[in-house]
Amino acid sequence: MRLSPCSALFLGLCIFIGPAAAFATACGGSTASSPHDADSGAVDASNVDAGVSTRDSGVVVDSGVVDDDGACPVVSGSGSQATHGNPPVVSNLGGPVLRSPTVVTFTFQDTANAAALQAFGATIGSTPWFAEVLHDYTTTTSTPVGLSVAIAANADATYVDNGGVGLDGGAGAGSGTDLNAFMNQAIANAVTAKTIPAPDGNTVYMFYFPSTTTITGFVGPSCQAYGGYHFNQVYADGKTPIYYAILPDCAAGSPYELEAVTVDASHELAEAVSDPAPNTGWSLDTSPYPDAGTTPIEFRNDPWLSLGYGEIADNCAENAPLMLDGGTVVQRIWSNSAATGGHDPCVPAPAGETYFNASPDKAIYVANVGDTITVDVTPFSDVARSSWQLDAVDYSQELAANTGGSSAAYLKFEWVGGVVRSDGVSSLTCVNSGTQAHLQVTLLAEPVLGQTSEGAQIWAQAVGAIYSVDLSQQTATEPGQNTALFVWPFEVITPAAAAQIGVGSSGIADMARRRRFWEPVRRGR
Repeated sequence: MRLSPCSALFLGLCIFIGPAAAFATACGGSTASSPHDADSGAVDASNVDAGVSTRDSGVVVDSGVVDDDGACPVVSGSGSQATHGNPPVVSNLGGPVLRSPTVVTFTFQDTANAAALQAFGATIGSTPWFAEVLHDYTTTTSTPVGLSVAIAANADATYVDNGGVGLDGGAGAGSGTDLNAFMNQAIANAVTAKTIPAPDGNTVYMFYFPSTTTITGFVGPSCQAYGGYHFNQVYADGKTPIYYAILPDCAAGSPYELEAVTVDASHELAEAVSDPAPNTGWSLDTSPYPDAGTTPIEFRNDPWLSLGYGEIADNCAENAPLMLDGGTVVQRIWSNSAATGGHDPCVPAPAGETYFNASPDKAIYVANVGDTITVDVTPFSDVARSSWQLDAVDYSQELAANTGGSSAAYLKFEWVGGVVRSDGVSSLTCVNSGTQAHLQVTLLAEPVLGQTSEGAQIWAQAVGAIYSVDLSQQTATEPGQNTALFVWPFEVITPAAAAQIGVGSSGIADMARRRRFWEPVRRGR
């Protein structure tokens, strides 16, 4: 999911539009049951993967990049992957997971590209993409079925989704059609007409709305607060769960209108299958509540929340979309298997892609305001490859500024042996798998609550991000905007915050001591 500011209640439900979209993330998770969201922008065809992994570098790379003048080694010495930190953990939190689900597509008379969206729903479950991205999370016993229902009426102008509690007293109550009542009736009508079978708890209902419709409730209006989400309610029988995805059309008028919707639909479908009751199935293993007994894994995962990580599609929402055989455009999805194998966790990976990144030695550092600490950084790659550049960015500052808060800096960076570029970003060139880098980090100001894109954390933190950037993979059409790039975050907290959450003065280590990065996770049932 891609998040803009929203309450902690709604972690992991939607693909949100907003400041977090300005930052490229390399991998992706969530907590608390609520809806999930998708990207709302039009898909740029020049950004579709065609053998090279490209990511929008946002504030990280600009014309002030460092030129190494060919001084860097061409490849690493052995090509062996350096021992590095633990990537975020996506775990089965005990909630439902769907097996071989039926996908039911609902379109309105005024839904753009309705026939294409019906075809998408009918075939996506039988594609290699579907099998690969859900391989780690559910056991398919047969090929998923795709059905469609064409509603013979235009959509209303406004719908309100209050999570099934009705319009009276709902947290997001407002004027408009009760979306939950409408969906329940639409499903019941289709069952009565024998167009679809009765709900069975193993079906995902995908509702595609026209650009003239706004869906409010939960976290705000569609195409402003989010580009799509999934959630659940109860059918008219009072017991059978209904798992649904809401897909507004946020790219009307764009030549990539259909592609933008299918990218969001693929995002929500993957999450509706792996985490149908949001943040109870497969999601980022983290607890924002210290009194609930935060575990070491949850502490290690915590910095990734600031990057919008949650459910399995959220962690890869900033990857360039993929074009499948036949031309359908979809999103890459987080894979536990790829992550534990030291490869790009966002699959399918384009042919010839090299995964390279750099992990700090800790997930959480403890420092007083004014203190300077040393962050030891280990670059690594999954194959021998050319050297790359490290950039250090004050993610808290950028996120706060983009969400209307103070633009004051929280962290100051200086690479040992590096430079501070013309844009103020501290950079280090010529790193490769197995080399060591050292980043001097100064805590400039008291961290504050509520800086993360997934809702307020329970403890104050300043978040830094280490970007691994391959300048040689910039595109000719948009130099500096489509650069191969991966990211690894960390956080800095004060001794007072550390005492609050039970973290010692040495922080939380994040270095792996063996090849397998974390214990095997439980498969969905």
